[in-house]
Amino acid sequence: MAVETVETLALEALELARNALLVRLRFMNAAFSRLRPLPVAHASLATDGAFIRFDPVDMAKRYAEEPASIAHALLHMTLHNVFLHPCKDARVDAVRWDAACDIAVEHVIDQLDIPETRMRSADARRRADLHRIRDALDIVTAETVYRHLCDAYPDDAAVEALRAPFAIDDHAPWHRMAAEEADRRDGERRRRVEEQDGQRGDAATEAGERGTEVDMDDMRERNARHASRRGMKQEDIVAKQAPEHAAEALGSRFANTVNLDRSREQWKNAAYEMGVQLDTYVQLWGVEGSNLAMNLRSVTREKQDYRAFLRKFAHAGEHMRINDDEFDYVYYCYGLRRYGNLPLIEPLEYREEKRIRDFVIAIDTSASTKDGLVRAFVEKTYAILSDETSFFADMNVLVIQCDAAITDVTRVTSPADLERYVDDLEIKGLGGTDFRPVFSYVDAALERGELHDLAGVIYFTDGQGTYPARKPPYDAAFVFVDDDAGVSVPVWAMKVVLEQTVLIE
Repeated sequence: MAVETVETLALEALELARNALLVRLRFMNAAFSRLRPLPVAHASLATDGAFIRFDPVDMAKRYAEEPASIAHALLHMTLHNVFLHPCKDARVDAVRWDAACDIAVEHVIDQLDIPETRMRSADARRRADLHRIRDALDIVTAETVYRHLCDAYPDDAAVEALRAPFAIDDHAPWHRMAAEEADRRDGERRRRVEEQDGQRGDAATEAGERGTEVDMDDMRERNARHASRRGMKQEDIVAKQAPEHAAEALGSRFANTVNLDRSREQWKNAAYEMGVQLDTYVQLWGVEGSNLAMNLRSVTREKQDYRAFLRKFAHAGEHMRINDDEFDYVYYCYGLRRYGNLPLIEPLEYREEKRIRDFVIAIDTSASTKDGLVRAFVEKTYAILSDETSFFADMNVLVIQCDAAITDVTRVTSPADLERYVDDLEIKGLGGTDFRPVFSYVDAALERGELHDLAGVIYFTDGQGTYPARKPPYDAAFVFVDDDAGVSVPVWAMKVVLEQTVLIE
């Protein structure tokens, strides 16, 4: 049979599978439309967020042997993209992430139980493995399965054996794309540093010729203004059209047109649209669509910038630092020009900034909160708090460990104290969970005058505990990591959801 004929048959099989799925899954129309077929001889079945790459001969053979296998594979790869599986951080464990993504997607497909995707080849072992995953996890998403595999499967061979019944497509392009994206960003950072070093050297040379000192803040401000007016570099321009030659798909990427940031936003929008439409069909799907809805909420939920969140607790105060905002360069430059190195006006040596002075960090050390995540949270918080722009010099921070009762209280008055606490950190507790003792302790500390200018309380937890019945007279926030279960907090509290990769980076 001619190559052109086989390719035509493969494309028709893919289109028939798509139409069959749309009859059952009308809310996925936009998602299916985002993926374009890319036939490449001898290529593995894979997706990169823009294309579905396949071998025409293999596709036609699959359809002839079992038509449902094509619809199953199409739904499998589309859900990978909807759940943003190809857009994960390059630092994840590839073996466990690949297995987690396949298991999570197959769990959704199994729960939907669409006749067009039922394959005869589905074996008892696959269903048994799914039942074990369901029993081990409250919510089945790629993130929860990944954490489970990291904790319970230290051997790579065991993970690969577990993945085998669920594997449909090739995930290798995901990791190559993520590595290329990381290299590109590292290159941009290095280029910016080199440009700044070059500009710093030019400014120093120019200042030496004038006999003046270099004002680095002024130089950075001018560089930022100039950068905003510069055009894009040629290598930063990303094409928007499909490749002219499908042979490019055999390389490290399907095409040089896939931009991970843009692809992530487009698929996130598709997931949001699916979630809205799925709510319309809730009576039709009911329990069968619950895990799909949970995965969609996990994708569309906004992740917080932890550093930016901590700044919400900052208060204004004076700080010894040159105030460039209230400095008049006209008189300064006039004095240098008129009298040599004698400026007529000096910049103010203090400025008003928003920083944190008194603060409480509470750590849930109950058995449901993993020791590794607790340590990662403390270390991440330390990295932010040790930044000189976050706290006043006279910082007063209480770090409280608590499960059902308070197990440890440490006062931190300097970055050195905080560093010693992190180095000697010992998790105490690991019992039940009750949030009330921490708030009672803070109330008592306020009455004793130990906290004069309390910014608020931030509580790291899994949320499974008893909350205070009333709002405290200060701000309080509960921090969760990958809250896939959608835990609710009291209306008076703030809820912050962080990705686990944010803590370990």
